[in-house]
Amino acid sequence: MIRFSKLSVFFTGFFGLWLQAQQTSGDSLTSKHDSIIRNPSSNKPAEKKAQDIFNLQNSKKFAQYLFKTGQYSYAAEEFQRVIFLNPQDNDTKYQLVETYIQLHNIPKAESYFNQFFPLFDTLPVKFQKQSVRLDVYSENYEKAIKKLTRSKLDSIDKQTWYLGLSILEKRWKEAGEYYQAHVSNPDPVYHQFGNVVLRRLGAKTKSPFLAGTLSAVVPGLGKVYTENYGDALMAFLFTGINIWQAYRGFSKDGIKSVHGWIFASLGAAFYLGNIFGSVKAAKRHNQKIDDDATQEVKAVFDYRF
Repeated sequence: MIRFSKLSVFFTGFFGLWLQAQQTSGDSLTSKHDSIIRNPSSNKPAEKKAQDIFNLQNSKKFAQYLFKTGQYSYAAEEFQRVIFLNPQDNDTKYQLVETYIQLHNIPKAESYFNQFFPLFDTLPVKFQKQSVRLDVYSENYEKAIKKLTRSKLDSIDKQTWYLGLSILEKRWKEAGEYYQAHVSNPDPVYHQFGNVVLRRLGAKTKSPFLAGTLSAVVPGLGKVYTENYGDALMAFLFTGINIWQAYRGFSKDGIKSVHGWIFASLGAAFYLGNIFGSVKAAKRHNQKIDDDATQEVKAVFDYRF
């Protein structure tokens, strides 16, 4: 069934190319036919040369058509065939890499890029940008920065890319200082990145130490600090109820109270869990602020670069 689907897509695309060729050559064929009728003794009907739909040029057009229409899996196969027919076609190699990026298969895109273009320093700017993009997608930001410093990008582009990479590495203070140092950069994306940095630096983060301390003093208070009010109420109730039950047991039967020790153990577990949970809640709060900022930058890398 899958093979039939591939064949149908393949021949549907080439049928469109074939019709276009027939329309452009129709007048020429008609004039030749009229000439043969007028002088049959000196001319033989010429056989129409069938269009080779599998040649290099048409295969490349078909691959590009598949890519533009979002049929990336089929496009990848066709681009590979074009490269087989013409191993020197670097543009098609670039398009094959881009196709695997669109398929979200970054490891394969990286593998093909490194196979096709092993010498980064000799590449055109467009190809160097693609190499840095692949490092961004694989979250190898340190490697991306090293390539960026060696690249042929102009200073404006380098500043924009470097600021974006600093954000992705969550080096907020350094990114803020870098933005202010190059604030004259005319690239709007540079200032979009700068606004992300300024918002992140101005965001109210939570102290994990303070959250834990508050919950140690009053169970659930650290959760209130981190704005997890439902969890705060549950921590206070569960810890308080178990401690109260333990107190009752020990008050009635003394230190040998089984009832007291059971609820004391449960109360201690809830108490410690409430402290640990408050610390984690503060870290999650800060992580969300970081993630919101980095996601905006990643989106720009997707559509802008």
